[in-house]
Amino acid sequence: QDSCDLLEGLGVPSAPTDLNLPSIGISEVAGSQTVTRTVTSVARSNAKVTYRARVSAPAGYKVKVSPSKITLRRGQSATFRVTVTNVSAPIGAWRFGSLTWVSHDYKVRSPIAVKGALFDAPEEVAATGTAGSVSIPVKFGYTGAYTAAAHGLVKATLTHANVKQDADQTFAPGDVATGGANLHQFTLSGAALLRVAIPPDGTEANADLDVYVVGPHGEEFSSTAGGTDEEVDIPNPANGVWKVYVHGWSTPGGNSDYDMWSWAIPATPGGGSLSIASAPTSATNATVGTVEATWSGITAGTSADWYLGAVSHSGPTGVMGLTVVNVDNRH
Repeated sequence: QDSCDLLEGLGVPSAPTDLNLPSIGISEVAGSQTVTRTVTSVARSNAKVTYRARVSAPAGYKVKVSPSKITLRRGQSATFRVTVTNVSAPIGAWRFGSLTWVSHDYKVRSPIAVKGALFDAPEEVAATGTAGSVSIPVKFGYTGAYTAAAHGLVKATLTHANVKQDADQTFAPGDVATGGANLHQFTLSGAALLRVAIPPDGTEANADLDVYVVGPHGEEFSSTAGGTDEEVDIPNPANGVWKVYVHGWSTPGGNSDYDMWSWAIPATPGGGSLSIASAPTSATNATVGTVEATWSGITAGTSADWYLGAVSHSGPTGVMGLTVVNVDNRH
């Protein structure tokens, strides 16, 4: 994250869509999106060569290239921007086109693949404090009704336990019988999101614990990062009993204590400490609105003082997605 912040401070694009690849791919175009690319001339001679942009736009999209003309000698580079705007393409469908830089002697082609989205908002925002606020930018890919609603905040359920070394380091539910894994069960009803987390400070140094989650209908999820830095998110979990296994893949000294935090964010908005202070009441395609969410009256200072909530984004057909609000007040 520090490296990304440094690059952004220097004006270097760091968004995944700005990776300097020959192709241009955008999986979530909410109205309009601009990507940046840099090209370097590998012409055979050192003479100046002028290239002009020729676009075959994906069906239903408008594509603008700026600048649309670049002049380079061999080895020189130029940066350009490509703005893709959804004019009439359907949401959720891939459309394809191309950008070709053309000179008298050369043609350099980049394929374009884009998919329309109803909206684009951060998946998660982080904060601290017994009271506070967060701003959530929302880019719209449609024109129509929009509603932001607050869910939670929910205080973590903190589970403290000890797990032994699993002899063969291969997880199976039967490891619970030998102590190489622990089973924790949670009964859910009407949840928008289930999260289970064991961050690095949740266990001893050099321990490598993994998390496996099994739902009431056999749904399977896992987090098996190197070391212990585990987080499992399950959107719209089914009602019923969810089984969470903590596996002792590597436990220095033969066993390891751990703390596990879990949350079930309610699907029904309201009733918690999170509220919407301001938000757009309608959406306009290719514009950005801001949702201000606030909270107060929560606690701080103990290991359990870690709160999760969410802002839901709803359009004409219902909930389009969530932005998780993560308020960590443990320290």
